[in-house]
Amino acid sequence: MSSISKYSDPNRLADVMALIQVLALDEHTHRSESGLQSELQGIPTSAKTWVEIATQHCEFFRVNKEEGKEHAISLVARHVIPKNEKGIRELSADFTGKLIEAAISLYDRETSRKESWRWLVPVAIAILTSIISIILTILKP
Repeated sequence: MSSISKYSDPNRLADVMALIQVLALDEHTHRSESGLQSELQGIPTSAKTWVEIATQHCEFFRVNKEEGKEHAISLVARHVIPKNEKGIRELSADFTGKLIEAAISLYDRETSRKESWRWLVPVAIAILTSIISIILTILKP
């Protein structure tokens, strides 16, 4: 899937937001497909698997594709923050909110880009109608 059309499915934003929340707020930094299905009570609505969504959105997630790696899905941000006194990399609720805002912003930009050509349709029809009218006027005996 191209980077331009990642958010073209209207359900994609909800899936990305759900995945961000689980991976950001849960004490476990890495999750498996089955763990995500259990936590999120099913498969995503915009793809066949949570791994597929994570793979397509490398701006937020990373997928470890090593053979036999069960807990392969994680949030990129949790790998760059320092560990706390318990040895866990925790994201604050504020930072998690900013990740969700970023996903919403990317979705909004994609939607705007997808709809930006629509103003051309009426203009093209008007121009085509004018050209046909001119041709018919010229050809009229």
